[in-house]
Amino acid sequence: MYNNDVMKKENLYRTQVLLEPAQYRELTELAEGEGISLSALLRRIVAQGLEEQRRRKLASAAESLMELYYSEGDIVGYSALDGEDFNGGGGGG
Repeated sequence: MYNNDVMKKENLYRTQVLLEPAQYRELTELAEGEGISLSALLRRIVAQGLEEQRRRKLASAAESLMELYYSEGDIVGYSALDGEDFNGGGGGG
């Protein structure tokens, strides 16, 4: 099977992963169905998992910042973008 991603310019690292028989069968069938190697399929699955982890961390950090924004009086005082002027008034001036 020919794999376009094997032609990547970056180095690849060899590793060993032990799979359960059912996992191996299912992954092999998926790879064959897509016309790619098992390695290429596993690299794609790992990349998707890593991206999901990055998104979760980013979302968690954003939630923490949002909690800080709404709990810190000094920070909330500068909420002109929320429709308040810088004097803390409600918009009209």
